[in-house]
Amino acid sequence: MKYEDQTDAVTQAACRWLLSGGEPGAYYGPEPVIGHDLAPLLAKEFGRNSISLLSNAIWFRQEQIIRTVLKRLSAEGFEVWALKGFDLARSVYPFPGGRPMCDADLFIEENNRQRILSIFHQAGWSRVSPGDGIFTSGIVSEMKLFKQDILAELHTHIFYFPATFPGRLPADLFLNGRSLEPGLMGFAWHNALLLVLLHMLTNTVLRPVWWVDVCLLCQKVTEENSWSKFSRNAQATKLGSSIADVLKAARFLFGAPVPQAVTDLPGKSISSGEQILKMLTSPRKAPTLLNLRYLTGWKRVSWFVALFWLLITGKHPLRRA
Repeated sequence: MKYEDQTDAVTQAACRWLLSGGEPGAYYGPEPVIGHDLAPLLAKEFGRNSISLLSNAIWFRQEQIIRTVLKRLSAEGFEVWALKGFDLARSVYPFPGGRPMCDADLFIEENNRQRILSIFHQAGWSRVSPGDGIFTSGIVSEMKLFKQDILAELHTHIFYFPATFPGRLPADLFLNGRSLEPGLMGFAWHNALLLVLLHMLTNTVLRPVWWVDVCLLCQKVTEENSWSKFSRNAQATKLGSSIADVLKAARFLFGAPVPQAVTDLPGKSISSGEQILKMLTSPRKAPTLLNLRYLTGWKRVSWFVALFWLLITGKHPLRRA
């Protein structure tokens, strides 16, 4: 993928503005058109108070509705982990409404899956996708839940089909987290960055706000001096080359503070993991028998399930609704 084709002048200027402090009146770049991902973030810079008020109101409503179930989780001794926007909006952006999102992504530990689902149900959330069986069995990693038009997604893995993930998630994923509020945790900065990058790699079209996420997280990892931890965990995913390519683009296009040693960490070799990733993001976006070449054991069984789902429903199981 040519990442130069996945950006624009607004995104580049916004990233450099935020990395330099994001001071009011210090943004020097074009004004985003209405509907641009970064229009809420830059609304105050151009006097668009209505956009700023609306984005903050949407965030506040979403947060308040989700907070009710977070309190229940905390009372019963459980917690969920904020992923992507639901963490970063409050953690690295100048104000929460500056980071628009369509849903709240929440990561949970697999052994807590059944009980957390039950608590959401008791709190009035409706499960809409997918069926309980394929989620609780671990064939898919995502459950969508609705309440009052608010969508929350529970994740047990960053790949929708965990069986297609070629390596390992970080061993320290649920360690050294950041407490955001009762019932809600944030991942350590080096892991928050890694999960955002892995999510980006499974998409063929990249949102401008994702580049902002990466730049601000790179800044946090630099401040924390945890690039060595990031590099170790990135190599374990077996997608090191692809991850390095995104970070190179972030440094070159947006000025993200990424050490040269990190972008060079995987060398030039392309692993079977990268081959699987290439197939997952191909124009067809459909499981192919060629993927079976790289899968063994339970991963191969799960991939057959993906093929079966495609044949029966005509819907690609990796494509989110």
